[in-house]
Amino acid sequence: MTFSEAGGVSWSLCQYATEIKIRHCDALSSVIPCYTAGQMQKFQVLKIEHCQGMKEVFETQGTSKNNKSGCDGGIPRANNNVIMLSNLKILEIIRCDSLEHVFTFSALESLRQLQELKIWNCKALNVIVKKEEDASSSSSSSSSKKVVVFPRLKSIELENLPELEGFFLGMNEFRLPSLDNVTIKKCPKMMVFAAGGSTAPQLKYIHTILGKHTLDQKSGLNFHQLQSPFPSLHGATSSPATSEAIPWHFHNLIELDMKSNDNVEKIIPSSELLQLQNLEKINVYSCSEVEEIFETALEAAGRNGNSGSGSGFDESSQTTTTTTLVNLPNLTQVKLERLLSLRYIWKGNQWTVFEFPNLTKVTICDCSRLEHVFTSSMAGSLLQLQELHISMCRHMEEVIVKDASVVVEEGEEKIDGKMKEIVLPRLKSLILEQLQSLKGFSLGKEDFSFPLLDTLKIKNCLAVRTFTNGNSATPQLKEIVTTFGSFYIAGEDVNSFIKINKW
Repeated sequence: MTFSEAGGVSWSLCQYATEIKIRHCDALSSVIPCYTAGQMQKFQVLKIEHCQGMKEVFETQGTSKNNKSGCDGGIPRANNNVIMLSNLKILEIIRCDSLEHVFTFSALESLRQLQELKIWNCKALNVIVKKEEDASSSSSSSSSKKVVVFPRLKSIELENLPELEGFFLGMNEFRLPSLDNVTIKKCPKMMVFAAGGSTAPQLKYIHTILGKHTLDQKSGLNFHQLQSPFPSLHGATSSPATSEAIPWHFHNLIELDMKSNDNVEKIIPSSELLQLQNLEKINVYSCSEVEEIFETALEAAGRNGNSGSGSGFDESSQTTTTTTLVNLPNLTQVKLERLLSLRYIWKGNQWTVFEFPNLTKVTICDCSRLEHVFTSSMAGSLLQLQELHISMCRHMEEVIVKDASVVVEEGEEKIDGKMKEIVLPRLKSLILEQLQSLKGFSLGKEDFSFPLLDTLKIKNCLAVRTFTNGNSATPQLKEIVTTFGSFYIAGEDVNSFIKINKW
């Protein structure tokens, strides 16, 4: 059953409805009137969209002369106090900007069958469950001791709710034995889920605007407030905030998954670089303002006019005194797409050194400002890298670039008279496509060894003049796929092949 502005709401039909959808009914101040209590035994799904005048979902005071059952605490009841909305399983509310809460506390006992709760884009929503301040002292005392149980609730999605402070701000404990999916995005004021505590034994992760976090079992669904000089992750502003509260921890971030966020320039602040021990995957897509995935300590210090965290920055001399080693031991996959402002993924220098001992796959597509992927010092840690695919990066000049900030004295680039060698021991697949500015894989003096490389594609990279300036060993490589077809090169040096074909 669907209601819209075009037609009136005929609640006499509710006795037959299992699903009700209400769209664009701005005149509605509430959705479910009290007098429908005896007519909604089959009611399971309620979806509400674009009802700008709606102040409450369930009518809290029956004003109709047809109201025979009355309303108690915002939930319809029939005779003998039997709850008649006990079959509600799915509730979705989208773009209802006058709504300040969804349920009253006394309504919760009716939600024994509720399985999915989705609330998006409601500008005025302050809490999901409202405390009943005007309750009698005796009932208030009784409710304060009550443990709230949602026995079948499996999914909660809260997104773009700028005024939301919490699910419930009273001191009652919430138990959610079936909950296994929680998404909370763009809720910048939300510092707590339930002030009285919450338990969700089936819940392993929380999905936020940053990505996927493991659950802190000590605090349950509640969060601890963090202060960080970092651009808003909630989409409130595109400029750095001086002390914005961010309730998401980086230490339990396992998947960085950010999509279509146009308000962030640097995703991971320098102060959190050492908190990424659990990070496994990075997936960033279509974020037009992102310039760096990882912010380096020196840049943060320069931006804030102080030392920042862990940088060893000396404000008086404007120099750093220590080097920070950023080891990402669990990072296995990186995928970056349509980041048109991206200049650096991880900007290594003499003050910040990155290592990726278990990185296995890197895919980069349509990052037009990106000029390189790794520095030569990073390459030494790529012991598990198996696939490296780069395409449509028109300013990419080389994949592995010499460390510009590292000064190498004459002779230091050699060991026992031989040029230093960078080994990528597990790299099997290297694909380079539509890189108009690419001159070579690496233009430093180092030699390279690719003992397992068996797939090499270099297509529509017409500026390429060499593979590496030093020697390159590819004993397993049998052919190269190019713009002009596949060429058999078994036993032939890749550098020689490229120079001879002049492409």
